[in-house]
Amino acid sequence: MFKAIFLVGLTIPLVTAAPQGDMMGYTYFCPTVDYDENVTGDPWQIGISGSGGSELTTTQSHTVGTTWTIGGGLGLSVGDITSVDGGLSASVSETIEDSMEESDTMTCPDGDWYCSVMIYPGMKLVKGHMKRMDSDDSCDAETKTNYDGVSDGDQYELTIPRKDSSGNGFFTARVCTCGNIDHWADKDHPELLCMEDCTAVDS
Repeated sequence: MFKAIFLVGLTIPLVTAAPQGDMMGYTYFCPTVDYDENVTGDPWQIGISGSGGSELTTTQSHTVGTTWTIGGGLGLSVGDITSVDGGLSASVSETIEDSMEESDTMTCPDGDWYCSVMIYPGMKLVKGHMKRMDSDDSCDAETKTNYDGVSDGDQYELTIPRKDSSGNGFFTARVCTCGNIDHWADKDHPELLCMEDCTAVDS
């Protein structure tokens, strides 16, 4: 005999399982950008020099990389930072290194000295921190957890190569003198002293 049993007015609560990670004690963190500004990066010097009155032309290439000054151990990438701040993605290199081509002609002022050229790359200084995520928060970057050694409020700071709308890097070229300070007070003597020794020969 078939017997049907009906339960009337019985309320059965639905239980939603917590994410597996939370059950294991995970706490999630998302990088947050607090501040950014354009800065000048560490310069490099071209490998040619010339006497007073000569022209110095360079078509060298130089690779400028991202430098982490704080929070390098957090496991973040440049992509993580640009993901959480859309404005940055258009103004900095999205890769770790940005190859910059310089092609410029500078003039060594007339005088009894030799010159070279120093190149200053344009960089973006970015500062931020790791923010603890609530259950309903989302993160556009790869999240980190307490098992990664990350804590709420952990700070990070890095400089990233800037780029223009065409993807080219920014740089400024400045004439420097090849360590000759005997004529430092002479008219038109370059104000900048080269950071490296340079060969005192015409280019």
